[in-house]
Amino acid sequence: MIKKEEIVYRCKLSSEFSSSDKDSFIELFNRVFNLNYTRDWFDWKYVKNIYGDSYIVMAYHKDKAVGIRAFWRNDIDGIKCFQPCDTAVLAEYRGLGIFTKMSLLALENTKGAFIYNFPNENSRPGNLKLGWKIDKHFYLQPVINKKKLRDECGYIQDDYLNWRFIQSPIGDYSYYEIDGESYLLYKRTEKIYYVLGRFNSSFNNKFTKADFPLLFKYSANKGFINNFLKNKATALSLNNEVKLSQRVDIPIFKADYF
Repeated sequence: MIKKEEIVYRCKLSSEFSSSDKDSFIELFNRVFNLNYTRDWFDWKYVKNIYGDSYIVMAYHKDKAVGIRAFWRNDIDGIKCFQPCDTAVLAEYRGLGIFTKMSLLALENTKGAFIYNFPNENSRPGNLKLGWKIDKHFYLQPVINKKKLRDECGYIQDDYLNWRFIQSPIGDYSYYEIDGESYLLYKRTEKIYYVLGRFNSSFNNKFTKADFPLLFKYSANKGFINNFLKNKATALSLNNEVKLSQRVDIPIFKADYF
């Protein structure tokens, strides 16, 4: 019988992670989600992050890592932001409040920052219970008029494009060019691609060109077709004691899962 009191929590900056910390994190994450991520993935995402340190909470039972919760540094428009992601708890340790405890510990360490994420159906209720609010919905829609795409897509800055997408050891991204504008694409199926944003055309050679793609975009405005297309992304946010002069506009390309 596992007791809640036996679980020990440690919150560290990503730069403070030892080799054994990284291995424990990766091993647990791979085990829960049946993946085969390596140290390259961890170092790219958390050590080489262009914005700086992330906060990572790990839960232990008798020196065995049983839970992880990362608050990934992912700023927006110069505002210090963290995106909760890469959360996992071993099946035999669920129901002990580990997710909530890890979240509260991470929030305590990230005060003064804007928190946002794109939780799935399983973790969304837990976030809402902890005070997150629904920030916006992104509705998936087919691109009917490609000439209007420029005004409908956010621009991905060069440094972010290079780190987040070009250097990613797990990403496989494509591009499409329309009227001299380059668009970053996430491949969904053989011919279906999601448009993530616009970028500097000088980086075209870093991606594979998509030939005759069927393009879909995420829009904050719900269209008639969304009554039939159920696919949408929901962004939650939490003002963790940060003073903001304007509303933070969360772009879809900041989502962790692309």
